[in-house]
Amino acid sequence: MTKRKSIIFSKWIIIISLLGIFLFPNKISSQESITITSIPGTIPTTVPTESIPVAVDVPGQNTSVYETYLDPRVYAALISTQPIVPDDGTKPLDDCVYVSTPRPYENKSVSWDCEAGYYCLGPNNSTKFECTDGFYCPENTQPNYCCGGYYCETPKTIKLCPEGFFCPVGTVNPLSCHYMAFCPPGSTFANKYLIGVLVAAIILLILILFQIKKKADDEKNKKYKRLLIEPRIENSENILDRVSKTFDIEFEDLGLVLPSGIEVMKGVSGSLKHGRTCAIMGPSGAGKTTLVSLLTGKVRKTNGRIKVNGISRPLSNYRKLIGFVPQEDIMLRELTIREILVHSALMRLPTEMPREEKKRKVVEVIKFLELSHVMDTAIGDEESRGISGGQRKRTNIGMELVAEPSILFLDEPTSGLDSTTALEVCKLLKKIAKHQGITVAAVIHSPSEKSFKMFDDLMLLGKGGRVVYFGPRNEAMKYFNELGFVLPEDESEPDFMMEIASGRVKPKDSDLSLEDLYYEWAFQSQKRSRASSVYSNSVSNDYQGVIINIESSSLRSGFATGFCSPIYQLIHDSYQYAIDIGLEFSHFLKGFIFWTKDPVRQTPNVFLSFMLLFKRACLQIYRNKTRFLFDQLLHLGCGTFVSLATSNFYYIGRAPDEICSISPFVDVARCVTPNDTLQTVGVFAALGATFCGINAGTTTFGYEKVVYWRDTSSGMKTIPYYLAKSIADVPRIIIAGLMFSLAFILFYSYQSRFSEIYVIVLLTYIAAWKMGYFLSAIFSKEKLGLVSTGFALFFGMVLSGATPRLDMVKADNNLKWIYWIFDLSAPRWSVEALYLKELDPGRWIEIHTESLKFTYSFDHYLKALYNITFIALAWSCLAFLAMKLVNRDKQK
Repeated sequence: MTKRKSIIFSKWIIIISLLGIFLFPNKISSQESITITSIPGTIPTTVPTESIPVAVDVPGQNTSVYETYLDPRVYAALISTQPIVPDDGTKPLDDCVYVSTPRPYENKSVSWDCEAGYYCLGPNNSTKFECTDGFYCPENTQPNYCCGGYYCETPKTIKLCPEGFFCPVGTVNPLSCHYMAFCPPGSTFANKYLIGVLVAAIILLILILFQIKKKADDEKNKKYKRLLIEPRIENSENILDRVSKTFDIEFEDLGLVLPSGIEVMKGVSGSLKHGRTCAIMGPSGAGKTTLVSLLTGKVRKTNGRIKVNGISRPLSNYRKLIGFVPQEDIMLRELTIREILVHSALMRLPTEMPREEKKRKVVEVIKFLELSHVMDTAIGDEESRGISGGQRKRTNIGMELVAEPSILFLDEPTSGLDSTTALEVCKLLKKIAKHQGITVAAVIHSPSEKSFKMFDDLMLLGKGGRVVYFGPRNEAMKYFNELGFVLPEDESEPDFMMEIASGRVKPKDSDLSLEDLYYEWAFQSQKRSRASSVYSNSVSNDYQGVIINIESSSLRSGFATGFCSPIYQLIHDSYQYAIDIGLEFSHFLKGFIFWTKDPVRQTPNVFLSFMLLFKRACLQIYRNKTRFLFDQLLHLGCGTFVSLATSNFYYIGRAPDEICSISPFVDVARCVTPNDTLQTVGVFAALGATFCGINAGTTTFGYEKVVYWRDTSSGMKTIPYYLAKSIADVPRIIIAGLMFSLAFILFYSYQSRFSEIYVIVLLTYIAAWKMGYFLSAIFSKEKLGLVSTGFALFFGMVLSGATPRLDMVKADNNLKWIYWIFDLSAPRWSVEALYLKELDPGRWIEIHTESLKFTYSFDHYLKALYNITFIALAWSCLAFLAMKLVNRDKQK
């Protein structure tokens, strides 16, 4: 089809190029002549009616001579198509012909006498023009494009394309079929179906590597199973050693007023003792989780104080000794229980503890949690079945226990569990507190009667963050009975107390309101604290202090409740945000430069953390061979689609200037313009690579942000995490780029080297992958699909330099001010780099003698590669900053 189109195109160019009205050459006077210069692209201002004298530039002369040419209709009747006669003696192909003009020996009314390698614009003309590379010009003809399947070393000769090479239209030197391709003689393109064999070999190699890794994992599993049967562990009681440091926490008059002036917690006082479990209960909106956030420093309190072991200091100073179990079972679902617990132990236990001791600690926790039989089972998710919900909850708790915390906070640990499993979890918490001496506090919503009795203390909050009761759990019902509340026979104690805290239940012989319950508890707690000498203030002073604090908070927030509330909140949040970042950065520099030791617990430094996180990332990515291969096959499929779309795209040079100068008005533009679709090839390839790279890159961080938040709240640094995940992705990117490149050349007849195409595609993948990192740090995973598609279209199409074209943007006064934006797009440089490499082997005269289109230049190739690299680095830095600076409240 390509050959046929090129022949038809050549024939019509020749026919419409020769204009004249006389059969025989006639001279006319200069007064009647209409001069048309031979400048390419010149359009005649009038249509000739009789004869056309044309000024033709003669090589080697400074003047033009006038020639007259035939009427196109007459010329069309004179010419004929002749089969080419290959100079190598091979049999000519039927569809390779050239247009022949009448020759002197044919005895026609007019004839040409033009030697091979040249063409003449009219009969009996003394002026002749040399054919340029890419054309075939036997004697007495006009320029014909060198047929596909042949090559023309000079315009005089034409030879059949040899075996092992392919020759598209206009070939001067045959193009090698490269490897994994089959090219019989006369090939116009390379049959690269053997690429499938190479892809199959790559897949086989990947499967072998996965099998080797599986054997190594099996050996490691056996090692931990041997630890389980060691006498020290097998014969020991199912308990854990007591922690070296214990903490008693006292908090007085805690309050929180939002910048908007809304008070969400007021006058909360109590204590958490080591070796005891405390249930924090209350209706929705009572501030249960807020209380834990205030105690741990995740949220900055507006009033009140916290004492740790009798000393007034923030609990956040001991962050490495605090364990927090979130409501959701946040963990990497691809890993096994053992791998998750080992990683947590190695990252959070003291560096002075021997590595083998840390692993024994993990095995002890596994045995304590009764997870020995499933320790090498993956957690699993909605798609792949893993461990049960109860086992997942125990693993969630185990992630904190292996770090030997002194304080353990839990957010609704029984949520989503059946009553039996919930009871097991509550028993486990009591066992942990009793035998290890840990301070345990759990936010719990609606426990069963049996689960409720596993707790030692109770903190019952009402709406608005006010205390309804705090003290021993077994004395709570007695306290409410004294206030006139009677427990119905068909209702459990925890449910009844929740009804009281919600204000849905009234005392039997009293109209005590919920607000009265708050004041009553403040009075009763003051009496108790005075008796136990916990507080030194009198009841009136203490309660007055609460009122004063509230009033001062109200005065402080008075500005915030007015019409300037949004401005105040923005300034307040920005100030706190800047302070938070500044403190963290200063602490990081202090530890990194001066190597100062943490007085609480010295955990692995940045370099060791990187190694541990890199190992975990590799386990996560390269655990499932089916998923890994499926991802790579998707890249292969995308490359195949792009290859199919660009299979008939090529560059064919324009017709000679002398012919175009005498073309009809409607065909001048087509005559002087080469058939150039290489930029479209670049756009398709860059868009495909960008789309695939962005979507693959979003999976690196986008689906485990909650895991990252949990780890950073436990003391993990972002720098080693980000670097570890990025470097672990390198094999994925390399193989993905290779798969896309191999598929891309499957149907597309490239003329550059495969290595050059692969480098361009790989760099584009890297830039797109980093862009995916950035998007995943900013947007939620539910929005990533749509957002990544939009970004791929914007950068891969709008900013590709094709639509709108770069040269038009630069020339347009209304658009040239946004020209710099195109330079920030990696696909824009990928398109130019691929265009240059595909165009460079061509021998068309205009390629290396004139300026290229679209503002491109052959000098820009290395610049394009450098720019793609710098853009990738910029996206990488932006992704890191986004991870660090966005959602900071969830990283504490």
